[in-house]
Amino acid sequence: MEVVALMASMPRFDSLMDISLPSIASQTRPPERIVLVTDRVALSELEQSSITTTVSPIPVTFLINERCQGAAGSWNTGLAYINECHSKCYVAILDDDDYWLTNHLELCLTHSQRGAASLVLSGISVIKEGHAVASNIPNNLKQSDFLVGNPGWQGSNTFAQCQLLIDAGGFSDGLVSSNDKDLAIRVLTITNIKIEYTLAVTVCWNLGIHSTALSTRGSRQKLLGCAQFILLHGHRMTRPQKEQYFERISSLFAISEQAIVNEMNTNKDIRIAAGSLS
Repeated sequence: MEVVALMASMPRFDSLMDISLPSIASQTRPPERIVLVTDRVALSELEQSSITTTVSPIPVTFLINERCQGAAGSWNTGLAYINECHSKCYVAILDDDDYWLTNHLELCLTHSQRGAASLVLSGISVIKEGHAVASNIPNNLKQSDFLVGNPGWQGSNTFAQCQLLIDAGGFSDGLVSSNDKDLAIRVLTITNIKIEYTLAVTVCWNLGIHSTALSTRGSRQKLLGCAQFILLHGHRMTRPQKEQYFERISSLFAISEQAIVNEMNTNKDIRIAAGSLS
């Protein structure tokens, strides 16, 4: 079964070269191709050459985000290409500052039951300042799990059939945060999908190594993303779930419910459609 690794980057060349790409190159079962989408500027010829050398002999397709600025638009640009050229593959997403353990793709393919699974999810180790501080190992996920928090499905452990991501509408262009939760909610509305779990940690999520990270407490971008998420999915929440959501955001990111409500009421450019790959 063909596997295509999909990456979105601003670009952050140092992170690509030092963290994420070496982990792809060291896979015991490497992908057939890497699709790397840069968001703001194209990589130079020298940078492209360095990347190609680092992951050789895996071929790399370099693209520039053609949609709304941000990770969602970049991933959708890559998904459109993959759907056109490699539609029968699994798409394995990796953030440019995260990394896979060497057996990640091999284990996902083993649990895919020869392509029968629509989605395979592995566990994630949360890395802070070079040390593992927590592990999230998803299992038996439900849509409601993602209305309040995230029990362990993020960008870098997404291993899904390309067709599943297309059927879900891809990512929501312009959504500045919670793209993982947004995608999970929409994928889990699709009936008759087969999800498998490796129950093993094979992905490492580097927490907050960049000053632009959305996890920064009080971040303006995180506030905007929370307001967008409530506009997209607040109607699915019970009142207790909304209360839990706001309490969690306040505790983790120092953003109050009132600040989110004010953003929803005053920002006229905030509304986006859930799932926007066409």
